[in-house]
Amino acid sequence: MISLYLVILTTITSSVCVRNPPPVFASEIMHNVTAVKGDDVEFRCRVTDRGRHMVAFIREEVPPKLIAFDDRVFKQREKYEVIPRPSHDEWILKIKNVAESDIGGYICQLNSNPVMTRTAYLNLKIPPTVSRSSTPAAVEVREGHNVTLTCHAKGNPAPTVIWRRADRQIIRFNGATGFGSSVHNGSKLHLTKVSRKHMSEYVCVASNGIPPDESWTVKLHVTFEPIVIPQASVVEAHQGKLVRLVCNVEAWPRPLVTWYHEDVELFDSNKYSTEQAVTEKYKSVHILEIKKLKADEFGTYKCVAGNDYGKHYAEIKLVELPWHDSNSVVLTEGSATDVDIEFEDDPTTTLPSNLFNNAIGTKRRSHDGTKVITHPVYNDQQVASWPELRQVSSSPFRGPSIILACAYAFQSVILSVILYSF
Repeated sequence: MISLYLVILTTITSSVCVRNPPPVFASEIMHNVTAVKGDDVEFRCRVTDRGRHMVAFIREEVPPKLIAFDDRVFKQREKYEVIPRPSHDEWILKIKNVAESDIGGYICQLNSNPVMTRTAYLNLKIPPTVSRSSTPAAVEVREGHNVTLTCHAKGNPAPTVIWRRADRQIIRFNGATGFGSSVHNGSKLHLTKVSRKHMSEYVCVASNGIPPDESWTVKLHVTFEPIVIPQASVVEAHQGKLVRLVCNVEAWPRPLVTWYHEDVELFDSNKYSTEQAVTEKYKSVHILEIKKLKADEFGTYKCVAGNDYGKHYAEIKLVELPWHDSNSVVLTEGSATDVDIEFEDDPTTTLPSNLFNNAIGTKRRSHDGTKVITHPVYNDQQVASWPELRQVSSSPFRGPSIILACAYAFQSVILSVILYSF
């Protein structure tokens, strides 16, 4: 009887083992995945001979997080989805819009005894980004000091960083004229003995082969006290005219510029007006305009520029330019040929010769002894017969008709000189 029971038990055991072989994970499932940020990815888990065992997907964390059990998603359904099985022994976990937070391990687990698992990892290709918190948009340094510009970038793969100047100038690493390069490789840019010529926008570009590259601009401000250079140290002008005094200033921060005349500060008014224009990062032009110059407005003017680091000024001397006495005909002693005749308004006016033939010139002597004959005096009848006759003006004569006018006047001039000599 005992032998019969043993035979039956052996037969049953053998029959069970043949019908229910142990479950096995297929070799081609649960591979590592590398994706680009924003993509959707899938993990495939395939189990043969699973029997009545169930499949679950778990996030490899501490502690582990259950994502799905069989066909049911437990958490973050907007993130995870179990795709309907193409076959009875395959399960597919879909992760939507992958981001950095999704990087890590994912486990396909079979609730057998002992538990069977297969793990795959999600990795992302992440375009480069520059850290705004650790990379300032502007850096200020005193002229002559050293400075380091930093560009922290992250991404996957780890990005490389290059620097260049936005104005395409050479980056000088040691002083204004030291060695340099158009491009610098590395996240840190070291500059020594900084000068005002270093003032520019420096662009760092991070790249890792995953588009797009990212760039970030750092403005370098070099602080120094003002330097004032006048466009002309001496300016000549006539009374009654308008004049502009100009000074060029180099400074950073941009300076406050004040104008003085004989140490008296000038302000915008009907008499004075000021203008300024920035010509280059740390360079500016400042203009003082003076309207209708008066005699007491000639003298020394100061252009004073100041900022937080100092003050500097330049002087401009405004000198009166005398008017030429053009209301008369001037003859130097012993000469009868050096004649300066000027007409008002219309230089083409032609006077009849009989007026000059009968003209009587008035005479006077100037303060330097030069004999001067003023414009001729005509009798009433002559003036009445030629209404276009005009008084001689201080306005300079222009036009070729002076030759013809001189020819008409020549006889009268010679006669007047002879009379004056006596």
